[in-house]
Amino acid sequence: MKKSIAILLFVSVCYTTSFAQLTPKGDVPTLEEMTIIFDKMMVAISNVKTAKFRMVKNERYDGKIVQSDQLVKQNVNPLKIYMKITKGPNSGAEVLYIQGANNGNAYVNASSFLPTLSLDPRGSLVNEKQRHTMFELGFAYTGDLINDAYHRYKNKAAEYSTYGGIIKWDNRDVYKITLDNKEYKIKDYTVLAGEDLVKIARKLKLDEYNIRELNPSISSYTSVKAGQVIKIPETFTKSVIMYVDTKTFLPIYQKMTDLKGVVGEYEYHDVIINSGITEEEFTKAYKGYSF
Repeated sequence: MKKSIAILLFVSVCYTTSFAQLTPKGDVPTLEEMTIIFDKMMVAISNVKTAKFRMVKNERYDGKIVQSDQLVKQNVNPLKIYMKITKGPNSGAEVLYIQGANNGNAYVNASSFLPTLSLDPRGSLVNEKQRHTMFELGFAYTGDLINDAYHRYKNKAAEYSTYGGIIKWDNRDVYKITLDNKEYKIKDYTVLAGEDLVKIARKLKLDEYNIRELNPSISSYTSVKAGQVIKIPETFTKSVIMYVDTKTFLPIYQKMTDLKGVVGEYEYHDVIINSGITEEEFTKAYKGYSF
């Protein structure tokens, strides 16, 4: 039987818990039960110290779907990230970022024929044909989006979301959750002094690439001025279909759409949390890397 699930809206990843246990009296969770779900998710996110996974992405970029496959290792605090692109733009490239090292730049191995480069991790060379930078990988960034979305929509979440039961995906039992923001729209925003598209996106919990996509006359993320009126979306995305692993409560699949269609489809495979990563794996000299 279908159940409305009162849980957060329009985020790239999130955690959940057993819906049946939290809604014993009916199909629509109470505010207290919603709070329990939210609290459990936030605790789970805060407990993620390291993450290792393979991400398969299909993202809309310049009006076309761009496919990529990446191996990712992440230490949350201090932030350390290793990423290898195994399929897609810049296939074979490796990126290593260590917070507080290399003057804030990332080490990039773009080709076996070139020396290791030191590049801005938010720059276009590192993030060619990707909607997000490496800083949006993992769960800490998503936790911030979850917190914002929960407080904005918790009184309407049962109306905007549906629990579709337990299904099989990637040989796992997963909860299927469909979220649809009925208030989604495009609106005007006046740029404040000192803001660029990234700062606006972080402040309003939006996707900076989506903002740029809505404003084709803007040449870069920094080419806006105070007083300029731009278009922004109401929320991060209009709708999302999400699969949450029933054993680990990790969101291992999500498909997001806006008024133009599919924004991105993200698959998390071979996920390992809080184990299996050594300190040496965040060094250039680690065996198997080509820096």
